[in-house]
Amino acid sequence: MANRTAPVQIKIRLTEEEAQQLKVKIAESGLTQQEYIKRCALGRKIQNTEGAKLLVTEIKRVGNNLNQIAKHMNEGNYPRLSIVEDNQKELKNLWQQLRQFLQKHH
Repeated sequence: MANRTAPVQIKIRLTEEEAQQLKVKIAESGLTQQEYIKRCALGRKIQNTEGAKLLVTEIKRVGNNLNQIAKHMNEGNYPRLSIVEDNQKELKNLWQQLRQFLQKHH
């Protein structure tokens, strides 16, 4: 226990209904139970970033596609224009989703 950065443990009692409500809120937050309760107790902001995680995954995928296109072009193999246009559309769509997410959460 000496290695823990937060060695103090606090226990609380809840009704079944309160426990269920808390469980739902924790799940919606995307945080661990401990982090959620600490943020509530200390008045810190609780923000669900699950949507951002999905967007990051999609952005990485599009970035990988763009890297593959660049590699082929550097080798003198030019991809079909439709592949480049499809990636451009995906990137534009992701940018719009990211802007919407940021507007919603700020």
